[in-house]
Amino acid sequence: MSEKLWVLPEMVPADFTKKHPDLHPVVLQLLYHRGLRDRGEIERFLSPNYERDVHSPEMFSQMQKAVERVFQALETGEAIRIHGDYDADGICGASVLYTALRDIIRAWPNDSAPDESLVSVFLPDRERDGYGFALPTAEAFAAEGVKLIITVDCGISNKASIDRARELGLDTIVCDHHVLPDELPSSAILLHPLVPGETYPNKHLCGTGVASKLAWGLLDEARKRGFKVPEGCEKWLLDLVAIATVTDVMPLLGENRALETYGLTVLNKTRRPGLKRLIEISGANKTSVDTWNIGFQIGPRINAAGRMTHARHAFETLVEEDDIVSAMLAANLDGTNRDRQRESDALYARAKAMVSGQGKLIVVWGDGWPLGLVGLVAGKLVSDFGRPVFAAARHGDRFVGSGRSVPGFDMTRPLHAAREHLLKFGGHPQACGFTAMGEDQFHKAMEIASIMAEETLSNDVLTSRLSADVEIELRDIDEALVERIKALAPFGEKNPQPLFVSRRVRVVRVAPVGKEHQHLKLALSDEEGDRTLDAIGFGYGNLLEEISAGDRIDVVYELGINIWNGYRSVQLRLVDVKL
Repeated sequence: MSEKLWVLPEMVPADFTKKHPDLHPVVLQLLYHRGLRDRGEIERFLSPNYERDVHSPEMFSQMQKAVERVFQALETGEAIRIHGDYDADGICGASVLYTALRDIIRAWPNDSAPDESLVSVFLPDRERDGYGFALPTAEAFAAEGVKLIITVDCGISNKASIDRARELGLDTIVCDHHVLPDELPSSAILLHPLVPGETYPNKHLCGTGVASKLAWGLLDEARKRGFKVPEGCEKWLLDLVAIATVTDVMPLLGENRALETYGLTVLNKTRRPGLKRLIEISGANKTSVDTWNIGFQIGPRINAAGRMTHARHAFETLVEEDDIVSAMLAANLDGTNRDRQRESDALYARAKAMVSGQGKLIVVWGDGWPLGLVGLVAGKLVSDFGRPVFAAARHGDRFVGSGRSVPGFDMTRPLHAAREHLLKFGGHPQACGFTAMGEDQFHKAMEIASIMAEETLSNDVLTSRLSADVEIELRDIDEALVERIKALAPFGEKNPQPLFVSRRVRVVRVAPVGKEHQHLKLALSDEEGDRTLDAIGFGYGNLLEEISAGDRIDVVYELGINIWNGYRSVQLRLVDVKL
């Protein structure tokens, strides 16, 4: 049974409820504790609007300069190389730019159209190239005749490589969103919402979001120049923006909420044959894909390529236009993901055995660990132990690691403090990566990180907590309430799936689910027996011997609708259980 501390917010003030008599009290509680207090804010949140909420690419201060440089390259026959990354954000962003440029070339208004082969994509190999735009890569691009580089989801921390490319006669446009380094690559055109003086209002775009703005700007410019580019065609790029926004854990508020809302609409109608097939293979309903499907079914399959083989396999799946080839590529990705699941489970078991006796920061590492899996291992350890984690793999003298954190601890800070011991590092406060040369340097960097964690992390922060939203009686739950809650979707970062608490509910029935009885199905009733609802607990099969009919339990759960043989019913998805 759970030992987590359940945390519930205070009930909303009475005057707030009186101001909004048309909204259900449960919905009001959810809105209030998401920081939505003003009527206008609430209406914008509940009804995202593309024209109102999505910003023009022209709001990027250097967008016009970037657009003009791309068209200069297209008009003069210069080779353009899109440099993405090996995760879903970098893959999707490269795909967005590649398909936009391909469409522009195909819409060229006269016989002087550049050849499509002038636009190519480079995705780094996780083990050979590492993260970001590397110096050897810049020199290789120059040797291959590239004249314009567009980085996607990387580049802002690669000043040396960008400067070297400039020396060799190559220009660079950076489409990035990562934490800023001390020194920016000033020789590049920077499309990054966080650079000093940047006028773009949304500071939380993912890398694909930034790349999509450049693609939109290029499509607008093509129309101005007389290309037969349909008005609004940039919206068809939002399927990949929706995927990347979720997989890169961007807050689903403001513009991101609108991009995700409309992106899900596009994703459910996507024109990409490979993505259609990937959705089918993942088990998602191809007409009702949501953020959960992205986070747990679609995103992992895209990420699996960069973790296990090469990110290019996922890129090719997303941009391939032939139905038969796309189906083969999607099937291969699915197989790669199954391999990833099997290997990551085995590696996690080894890493978990190393945790005993560690302090507020967990550090695990091993010889020859697959570089693509250490981030997954770190994330699982954070979930299990409620502490920040660095997981690293040693390959020869090189240590490559990933960090995952808990709320309130910025994982990039200890890396900055230990910079003299690191070859390179970067990322976000909650997820980061680094490389160190030599065991001594690695251990010194981790020692600095551990000291910072001990000094800054309180025991209160590290207490295993589960934050719920509303305490409710089972008798107050019906399908109408579930539909009202759906109005708050899409759910994700900063707008999580609402969690409900019901106490002392009576267990009416207990049944195992799954071939190995790994899941649990309950029928739960309120105190008076007036309302009985089904509850499913995925992965809760271990409780079969602890829960019996007639027991009283407290439960935390999500609300949803289960459809079986055409019959609809409210179902609870268990998140935590206490006797």
